Order: sequence, then structure tokens, then C-alpha cells
Amino acid sequence: MAVYEVLVSVLPRPVLLDPEGETIGRALRRQGHLAVQGVRAGRAFLLRLEAHDAEAALSLAHEVARTLLYNPVVETYTIHPPQPVQPT
Repeated sequence: MAVYEVLVSVLPRPVLLDPEGETIGRALRRQGHLAVQGVRAGRAFLLRLEAHDAEAALSLAHEVARTLLYNPVVETYTIHPPQPVQPT
């Protein structure tokens, strides 16, 4: 079996207010970053998974995200493509 790293990003649902993201966005604009049109603040989890292949790692990452990492009522999650970890 191979080892993969999978990044899981968790963000508030788009229809919900994001006070932290709004505060960060205002601060960036005050600092002169006028191109920043919006910010959503969330969490990221880097999972290191043992799996037969990238597809199996992706499936396991979805299972972990659905069962523990996010609250489906107020959040969404995105799984980034699994990256193989080189043995050391």
C-alpha cells in the first residue's frame, strides 16, 4: 500500500454570514489590497492516508470529512487531489 496526503478544506456555506472572513477582507482593503473582493475563512486538514491507490485515498478522505471534519448544516468541504508521499 502507498501513503497519500489529502488536503480537506472546510468553509462556511455560501449563503451563511462569515464574520471572520468579512473582517479579514476589510483589513486587507484597508491595507491597500483593493483587488480583494471577498474572503471566506475556514479550516484545512491535511490527512496522511494509507491506501491501495489515489482513488481509494480520495474515497477514504470523503468518508473522514463526512463523518467528522465538517458540519453539513453550516459548512461545505472540498477534497483536493491526493498526493503520493515519497518514502523517506
